[in-house]
Amino acid sequence: MAKRAEFTVGIDLGGTKMHVGVVDREHRILGECRRKTRGDGGLDVVVDRMVGAVDRACDDAGIGFDRVAAVGVGAPSAIDHPRGVALRAVNLGWTDVPLRTLLAKRFDRPVTLDNDVNVAAWGESRLGAGRGVSTMLGVWVGTGVGGGLVLDGVLHRGHFFTAGEIGQMVIAASAPPGHRTVEEVCSRTGMVNALRGLVGRDEDSPLARRLHDAKRSHVGSSLLAEAYRNGHPAVRSVVEHAAERLGLVLANLATVLSPEAIVLGGGVTEAMGDAWIELVRAPFRRWVFPDALQRCRIEASTLGDHAGLLGAALQAADSVGR
Repeated sequence: MAKRAEFTVGIDLGGTKMHVGVVDREHRILGECRRKTRGDGGLDVVVDRMVGAVDRACDDAGIGFDRVAAVGVGAPSAIDHPRGVALRAVNLGWTDVPLRTLLAKRFDRPVTLDNDVNVAAWGESRLGAGRGVSTMLGVWVGTGVGGGLVLDGVLHRGHFFTAGEIGQMVIAASAPPGHRTVEEVCSRTGMVNALRGLVGRDEDSPLARRLHDAKRSHVGSSLLAEAYRNGHPAVRSVVEHAAERLGLVLANLATVLSPEAIVLGGGVTEAMGDAWIELVRAPFRRWVFPDALQRCRIEASTLGDHAGLLGAALQAADSVGR
């Protein structure tokens, strides 16, 4: 390894795309690379693409990889942290993948590995909306819903490494399949699925055309947010229902955990902005117990889509004492 190994690399690995950044000692992102994950190509393809993305990010930063001290990775899976194993990454088709060892061999550098929302929550707790807060709950609402817990200044993973799996909490056990969990109701995917049953094929709007076009069926958070701001009745109903349920869940979690702050991130939060925060905040205030928890802050992520790579880079830096 080079004598001047002064940078770290953070990798935010998702089921469909990855985001890589080179980070300096002051936590500034000097170079980035975004590319598709190509998970359908198998593990070797994904690892090759990660290595290539790191090279591209180093080029963008104007440095050689020999000046990188360590690499941190956030992956969409529960992680056996001591062993560095991705236990089950559904979106990538992985089970018990020793990802940390595989990447350490490819990079010839120390590698840290954690859940993707854990590293995002850690980034917010150290550098973002949760900075200076000892106990924080992070909730990322996008394609799915994930969570991360910082308790007394330490990232909490749980005995089975699954702490923070907020999306799988059951909120309506008697509801029909597909409408029972937080993720099924509150994620962008859940909201879009609900809208397909409410928005008619004959409606002339960008949302309706995208919802019912089999070739272009993806409805992004930005389109959802635009329809909400334009007052689309079905969208307003679905989004407000999702926010009501999420606020209730956060109130229950706050009653158990007594956090100082709750940070909301993810694509839905970024696209909806303050409107989403206020929609979630109202039921939280109504249901949280005791009254002292009215002072628990609910805020949007300030790091945005950089939270994951920054949190991963922070973990890498901590692992080598930087």
